[in-house]
Amino acid sequence: MRIVRSAAYATIPWKNGRGVTRRVAVFPAEAGYQALDWHVSRTAIGHDTPFSQLTGLDRQLLLVSGAGLILRLRSETDHVALERRIDRPLEPFAFRGDWDVDCAVVDGPVEVLNVMTRRGRAAARLEVRAFSALETLRKPAGETLVVFAAGSGLTAYGSWGTASLNVDDSIVVDEREATEIAVGSTDSSPVRAVLIRLDLL
Repeated sequence: MRIVRSAAYATIPWKNGRGVTRRVAVFPAEAGYQALDWHVSRTAIGHDTPFSQLTGLDRQLLLVSGAGLILRLRSETDHVALERRIDRPLEPFAFRGDWDVDCAVVDGPVEVLNVMTRRGRAAARLEVRAFSALETLRKPAGETLVVFAAGSGLTAYGSWGTASLNVDDSIVVDEREATEIAVGSTDSSPVRAVLIRLDLL
């Protein structure tokens, strides 16, 4: 269990070399795109660009800041040809990494939260919550819980003691055994967070 500050996220290049992402957490540790079971990262997209093709990975993307983006997705194998506008903050959109994806920014740069899982090896469940009063979050044995602070003023209580999170910081709870942490708002004003529960299948 640890607090991961935004400034400490490791910067890694996209597979296609057209951008970089800031990695929050990955399993196995330090794994690249070909070897990872799951991966959580933050990405700034400053201009229109194709996404990397990531065979065997399932993806979920959430808009964190900016006016939005438009994804054009194609796959002859899966008979997919669609366009999706993503302009509602923190609303997950799921798609396959195998698909050809072109991204167009709507009105200037955007920032997104990415969750990737290896199909048949791992699964991710996302929940967006607003915390004010202190609440207990339970992590079952074998699961990893990532709490991403989408706003400032989130306070967490765990085995490390008490920690205040800034916007874009995260908590990674990855003990093998069942674990509990408590999360609330520093001043009782609602603070939004994304809960990412990751399981190996």
